[in-house]
Amino acid sequence: MNVPPAWALAGSMRLNVDGFGAAFTDAWSRIESRFLKLECWQAYREREASESQAAYERGDLQTARELLRREAQADRPLYEDVQKREIEYARIRLVQEPLTVYLEYELLSYRIRAEMGENIEIVVCAPSLRLPDERYFDYLLFDRHTALIHDYGSGEAGLQVGGWVTHEPAVIAALEATVEALHWNAISLSDYLG
Repeated sequence: MNVPPAWALAGSMRLNVDGFGAAFTDAWSRIESRFLKLECWQAYREREASESQAAYERGDLQTARELLRREAQADRPLYEDVQKREIEYARIRLVQEPLTVYLEYELLSYRIRAEMGENIEIVVCAPSLRLPDERYFDYLLFDRHTALIHDYGSGEAGLQVGGWVTHEPAVIAALEATVEALHWNAISLSDYLG
């Protein structure tokens, strides 16, 4: 399933990639207390060619780490804003083992981002679970006023082509219930990495 379920898109507005970015900026400017991110895809490709991902895939881990550090620095203002405004911020990542090459790369990125203060939580799922599914798909929750739901098109690589923005209270409540249940079953990134 590449398209989120119909219930999640009820009352939403379709966005292209640029519109998704603009909606993020708008929702972030209005956030007061909490930002939650759910990530489910086990493989993903950046829209623009990711030098760090390419370096990782060719086995050049040192270059991949250096590039990931540089990429993470672009989010430093976001992390500083989270701290200054005391926003609850959590990235909840569903993981299936054995890990895909992409998730191994992503965990390298997560280590760097955790050092910068990002709260990353892991939920290990059964390998038989097909992700994404009717309950678990990628989205962002801004307090209880906005949700951004990712659209990865029809390809298997998880290339984002846009998404949807919703302010529907019932949809946001359902998304919140899902991510909060996962939050209770999650373990910290450091515990997962051992």
